[in-house]
Amino acid sequence: MIRWLDRAVGVLSVACFAASTALVCANVFYRYAVLGGLRRAAAEHAWVEPIYRGFDQTLSLISGTADELPGLLLVWIAFLGGYLALREGKHISFDLLVDKLPRLAGRWVRALVALSVAGFLCVVVVEGVRMIQSSGATEIETAEIAQGWFMVAVPLAAALMIVAIVWQLIALWRDRDGEGC
Repeated sequence: MIRWLDRAVGVLSVACFAASTALVCANVFYRYAVLGGLRRAAAEHAWVEPIYRGFDQTLSLISGTADELPGLLLVWIAFLGGYLALREGKHISFDLLVDKLPRLAGRWVRALVALSVAGFLCVVVVEGVRMIQSSGATEIETAEIAQGWFMVAVPLAAALMIVAIVWQLIALWRDRDGEGC
């Protein structure tokens, strides 16, 4: 089940990255090709005017959103990436001392660290939900999208990380490598 969750989070992360990239590319095209080149060409050649107007009317609708939305999608990418990094054991850790401890003591220290992180993540979940309740209905400046859709990445990723930590603790106490613990 955890592998399925990892894949789903990976797919969602890639989708956020792809949407962000597409919006940035569309915005760059609009600013430089349409507002720069086509506008100038339309002023000099009448036959370019309808082409310019068509692109301008279509892309101007997303221009403001394409400025703000990629930054907000970056929040999703970062927090979902945090979960994936935790699952793969890619977060920075200073385990030189723990590795020198006897096996049982090392397992206890790793478990205490994991439980401390899980406790902190529980606070992040609770406060993240409170944050969404207090200001999540406010719409972003450039589109009719509630900020809560972007804020939910924080408590969701924290909850996913708690699941990953529980999975790692189970593996640790079953005497496996802990898969990133």
